[in-house]
Amino acid sequence: MHPANAIRLFRTNDLDRAAARHLQRRRVADELVRVRHGVYADRAGWNALDGRSRHLVRMRAVIPLLRPGAVFALESAAALHGLPRLDPWTDRARALVPSLAHDVHRVGLTMHAGTTEISGKRFWGIEYASLASTAVETARRGSLSAAVVAIDHALRSGVPFDELQEVAATTGPWGSVRLEHAFEIADVRHESVGESFFAVRAVELGCPDLEPQHEFVSSDGTVDRVDFWLPREGLVLEFDGRQKYEDPEMLAGRDPRDVLWAEKRREDRLRSRPEVRGVVRADWSHLVDPERLRALFRARGVPCR
Repeated sequence: MHPANAIRLFRTNDLDRAAARHLQRRRVADELVRVRHGVYADRAGWNALDGRSRHLVRMRAVIPLLRPGAVFALESAAALHGLPRLDPWTDRARALVPSLAHDVHRVGLTMHAGTTEISGKRFWGIEYASLASTAVETARRGSLSAAVVAIDHALRSGVPFDELQEVAATTGPWGSVRLEHAFEIADVRHESVGESFFAVRAVELGCPDLEPQHEFVSSDGTVDRVDFWLPREGLVLEFDGRQKYEDPEMLAGRDPRDVLWAEKRREDRLRSRPEVRGVVRADWSHLVDPERLRALFRARGVPCR
C-alpha cells in the first residue's frame, strides 16, 4: 500500500460539533495537520510523506466535493502515475468534469471543464487521465525542461512516441511550440530525470550532437555506457546524480563505497581510450543554474553559446 493511502483522514461534520471541536483542539496541540477545510491527518504520518504523497492525500480529502463524472487530471493524474516534477507539488487537486461549462474553484480543488483520455484505473473510486494525456498536458503547461522530463517518463514507462504525438495533435494550438521542441529533445534512452533535464540544458546552450547512452566496448568485452557522448569533440558528458550512491534501488545491495570505486575504474577506462579526450561531469546545481553549466562547458572545451 502506498503511504498516502495508509494515512487516516479525520473529517468534521455539522451533525457532531463536539467531535469537530475535538479535532480542532488536536490541531492546535500539533497532533493533527489540516489537509483542507474540515479534513485533518495525523501530524507524524504527514511529516513522513514527500510532496507527491501529500498531494495524493489532498486528492483523497477533496473527493466528496467532486462533481459526477469527474476525472483526476493534470498534476493530480501526474501524482498517480508517478510522473516526476521539477517544481514543488501543488497543494491544489485538479479534475476534469465534462458537464461543466466553466472552471469551478473550491478550497484545495479546481474542477476544469473538459474531457480527457482515461487510464481505465481508479483512485479511491475516481477515474484518472491516462499517462499519455497527462504527460502531454504537463508538457503544454510547464517549462521546456519540465516538458521533456514528462515525455521521457512516459516513453520509459512504455508509452509509444507515436501515441504521445497523436494525443498532442488533439490538444489544440496552445503550448504546441513547446511540445514540438520537447518532442525533438525527448529520448527514451534518457534513463533518469537528471539526464532528461541535462539534455534540455545542453540543447538550450547549443551543445551539438548529443548521443545518449553510448557504449564503449573494451577488448576484454567490458562495456562502459555513458550518459552522453560528443563524437566530434571526443567528450563524454555525465550527469552525476547523488541517487546512484544513495538510492537503494540503484545500489542494488552494494556498498556506496564499492559503487564509487567501480565508477572511478570505469572513468579510468574511458579516459584511456584514444577517441576520448575528456570526461565532463555535471550535477543538479549545474542544471538549476544554466550559467554554471555554461561555465563548466566552456572550461572543459564543450562547444556552447
